[in-house]
Amino acid sequence: MANNSTPKKTSRRRSVSQDRESTPSAKKPMFSIFQKGSNAHSAPADIAWKTHGSSFIVGQAFHPKSGSKVASFDLDSTLIKVNGKHKWPKNADDWVWWTPGVPAHLQQLADEGYTLVVITNQGGLDGNVKKQDEMKLKFEKICGRLKLPMWILISMRKDHNRKPMTGLWHWLESKFLEDNVEIDLAESYYVGDAAGRMDGWKVGAIKDFNNTDRKFADSLGLPFHTPERFFLDQACPDHKWSYGGFDPKKWPADAPLFSPTSTPLLAAPGASELILFCGYPASGKSSFASKHILSTGYYEYVNQDTLKTKDKCLKAVDEGLKSKKAVVVDNTNPDVATRAPYIALAKKYNVPVRCFLFQADKDLATHNNYFRAFHRPLIAAASEALSKATASAEATTMTTTTTTTTTSTTTTTTAVESSADGDQSTSVTSTTTDKKVKVTKVRDEPVRERLSEMVFAAYAKKYQEPTLKEGFTEIKKINFIPDDDIRATWERWYF
Repeated sequence: MANNSTPKKTSRRRSVSQDRESTPSAKKPMFSIFQKGSNAHSAPADIAWKTHGSSFIVGQAFHPKSGSKVASFDLDSTLIKVNGKHKWPKNADDWVWWTPGVPAHLQQLADEGYTLVVITNQGGLDGNVKKQDEMKLKFEKICGRLKLPMWILISMRKDHNRKPMTGLWHWLESKFLEDNVEIDLAESYYVGDAAGRMDGWKVGAIKDFNNTDRKFADSLGLPFHTPERFFLDQACPDHKWSYGGFDPKKWPADAPLFSPTSTPLLAAPGASELILFCGYPASGKSSFASKHILSTGYYEYVNQDTLKTKDKCLKAVDEGLKSKKAVVVDNTNPDVATRAPYIALAKKYNVPVRCFLFQADKDLATHNNYFRAFHRPLIAAASEALSKATASAEATTMTTTTTTTTTSTTTTTTAVESSADGDQSTSVTSTTTDKKVKVTKVRDEPVRERLSEMVFAAYAKKYQEPTLKEGFTEIKKINFIPDDDIRATWERWYF
């Protein structure tokens, strides 16, 4: 059942599980769908535009101010829709208000002191100046009819600024903090149509194309509403929407690292063997190898990303086994034909060959793919906002930190602890009367490029589950377990 009570002001760090379509804090009258004048033509607004590389565009219509109460919206199927039954807009004029009451509703929000913000994903704009200009013209026409101060943030590509990733929000936080204005999450909200609703969530409704708007708000701890709930007071029952089949916050933290556990993970020091990995790209293979195998110091490491060709990998395995060493092959090895030459080399030198089968499915691997490519820029964006909010803090590690919240501060304490292996963990806690900030160091790892979705589809198509009949002496199943130092960041939404 949807929560119809007025939200109470809470701490900056709201529970990430809060995702019901609660009524906005400000009571608003419903507007008739027959309201006149909602599509009256007006001259395009003069918007100050700034393009940030190939990533995003910012527009400022009618000199918007920084404000602690932010009413933020998606654009398509939230504020506007195409003017007809076709799916995609034909030009900058092909739109009407999503419901005729939208302009009056936004006017009321502005009158109540809300800062209006649009945050929208727009594919195909990166590198296409013509499409960028057309999108700008559309907003100029929209804002010309509204005549309201408004911030406009347009994501152009798949990077940390594309919803559900939260880079654009952190940019907004940082921008407002330049005016010493902190956004109050409890008094702000985001409205969007990509809410994960199912077919038939209301009579005649079809399922949402995605759930990225709901995920975006959830990662921020920001109250979320659908346009139907916000503008028309039509709530979606909780059992009629979903985050999808994969939810990182529900990923088990107590699973065994491997199974069966009745046999050891590794051979005895000095023994020769071959370990062949099998699993999706971004399923945790390389991290597992580094932490649990290579750290022992007696396994030779073979990886095609490093050696570039399979022939070089086979040659390295041959040389390692010939020298009676233990060897681990960190490749995806999806099918019988790919694995067979490695197994043949183990038989040639009469050493056992085991398969480590990584249990990450396509959804988990895709999540990891986005995480390892984009969590560092997100951390940097959040840290920039935090550093402005904590300007008086004597913290020197902001460029390598991740935030759990952002807030203004009055007193700050900093502590540095060193572990037995020399790594340092730095925490900064800043306190006001009712808000706290905790900052923790992020591990230093090489930046990884986001892999194309085609890579995962190709693996899935080629995959054949390993069996003992291929010649393996054992098949160990390896579970993906995020390390504690990255878990909070890993549990955010990335796609």
